[in-house]
Amino acid sequence: MVATEGWDYIVAGGGLAGCVVASRLKQYQSSARVLLIEAGPDVTENKEILQFNTINFIGGKFDWGYKSAPQKSYDGRQINIPSGRALGGGSVINGCGWFRGSRADYDNWAEVVGDQRWSYDGQLPYFKKTEKWYNSLDPDSHGTDGKLQIQSPISVNRIYPLANTLEKAWEEFGVHRLPNNDINAGNNIGFGELNETRAEGDRQIAPLAYSLDGVTTLTDTMVASILVDKHNKATGVRLADDTEIHSDQVIAAAGAYRTPQLLMLSGIGPEEVLERHGIEAKVDVPGVGQNLNDHVMLHLNWKLKNPSKGYAHGSENAIFTELRFKTGAPLSHVASTKTPRADLESAIAKDEGKVDSSHYLLKREWAMMENMVLYVATPPVENNGTHICTAMVRLKPTSRGFVTIASKNPADNPVIDPNYFATEVDKAVWRHSLRSITAFMTGDTIFGRDVVECETPAPEFAPLTVDASDEYLDNRVKAHGMSTFHGCGSCAMGTVVDTDLRVKGVQNLRIVDASVLPTSITAHIQAAIYALAEQAAVIISQDKAA
Repeated sequence: MVATEGWDYIVAGGGLAGCVVASRLKQYQSSARVLLIEAGPDVTENKEILQFNTINFIGGKFDWGYKSAPQKSYDGRQINIPSGRALGGGSVINGCGWFRGSRADYDNWAEVVGDQRWSYDGQLPYFKKTEKWYNSLDPDSHGTDGKLQIQSPISVNRIYPLANTLEKAWEEFGVHRLPNNDINAGNNIGFGELNETRAEGDRQIAPLAYSLDGVTTLTDTMVASILVDKHNKATGVRLADDTEIHSDQVIAAAGAYRTPQLLMLSGIGPEEVLERHGIEAKVDVPGVGQNLNDHVMLHLNWKLKNPSKGYAHGSENAIFTELRFKTGAPLSHVASTKTPRADLESAIAKDEGKVDSSHYLLKREWAMMENMVLYVATPPVENNGTHICTAMVRLKPTSRGFVTIASKNPADNPVIDPNYFATEVDKAVWRHSLRSITAFMTGDTIFGRDVVECETPAPEFAPLTVDASDEYLDNRVKAHGMSTFHGCGSCAMGTVVDTDLRVKGVQNLRIVDASVLPTSITAHIQAAIYALAEQAAVIISQDKAA
């Protein structure tokens, strides 16, 4: 067992953010005693997790395996919500996608919280600090000596048979190639190459990329609560076995689901929730657990006109047996598209009763839907080379849910209610985007003319058409919309933490994880959380020095 006194920092949660902040705090303060505590196992010696399979551990032994509360807008359906349960957290089980989002995301974030450190320019040095980018075309946007190797399909010679055709089709459709084929240079409206945190196919996990030398690490150890004294000062943590470990500062990094649970179990949160569960309320912070948001994903299968051309995995095309096609996800490009302003205005009016040109969705242009063509089929269609699929991800959702506690027992999973598909804006974006992807795949583009015959839906649905009704499109999302594993915002900056990441009303307690994002971003959240943790370590170290 580790010492119970004398720690400078205890980081509660050894996920992606926890590993980064612990590593950097030790680097910036060599004499600091840093304790990192993780509920899951240490997987740094497990070579299996590095091998290619984009989602090989979703639902497996390194996944908390949460289920959502029944979703009202999905007719009561419960959704699987994966979350990494290992040292490295989400970096152990995620799809390795590297997506920053747009300049607009972070400039909006900075406006919301009133601090330019969280703007795009404020966070750019920390994005660059994480990256070992695969080319030198844009040194102003990308780092080349960071901790994480970033690759693209072209950089590892993973040239798919349909890749060039796909580019031509997007251009025909009016969705244009981004400069340098780069979706990570501040503008993501358009198409560009997929980027991944892989090194020749190997998964990059946080505790291997960010050295934990000098950091004391406790794995397979659950933190039950944060110790808060009568002066509302965090003094350490209590483990599930009732061991108390004391420190000068505590950093909660348990993620968007476990961090709000940890705060509530510590007496920090909505007073009425704490009282209901018989927990002494130390600090009433109503925003704890609120503002939860996640990106909804939907897969669609598309039947090929001529499968013998070998466009897809599962076909007889020998190219797919080559090693280079086992080094990343089976796609080449990502296209992010807008929604017509008139559609947004109408939906905002229904949701909010009025439309103001200063509304954040109208003030800037946003990528509202991410569209990825995958050269595989997705269940229930057999992956035999006759189909490809599209994965669509609803970016910038306006639906908001919550996280709360089920009981006083830290071993009980939190109650997670993302409240998916609850707003007219989200419905409007899906309706437009489903009609749009149907026109792209089956209409007057090179894909529609030469490649795709039609959509192959689940048995209970007719194939998509460009004139499908709103009701039909809504029902497609209700039936098959799923989590993209991007839960965030449940301890939002501005309501729960200040811009130095300090929990309001509690001394010596900070949060560094996805729960602090105050707004939904137009990207998968991995890159944003790495940059957040990098900047957090600087803020905390500067505060210590002062």
